[in-house]
Amino acid sequence: MTELDLYKFCEDKEMDWRGDQLIIWLYFDELEGWTNLIGHDHFVEGGQEVALLAKCVAFDLCEICEDWEIDPERILKKGE
Repeated sequence: MTELDLYKFCEDKEMDWRGDQLIIWLYFDELEGWTNLIGHDHFVEGGQEVALLAKCVAFDLCEICEDWEIDPERILKKGE
């Protein structure tokens, strides 16, 4: 996955900085696209920690960015 791939996937999703965490909310029907973007191997050992909400999941995108050496502020600048 490249920075551009991640940016394009996230650009129409709800995201917000909460302190040092870049939280993204994905509806259940978006999870297959997320899995395809990240790759199935990423989820084999330990998976990904998420908050399960009524209609979506939420998680810290910074952890993903760190794994792929992407600056999360290039996905969403703080204060936007």
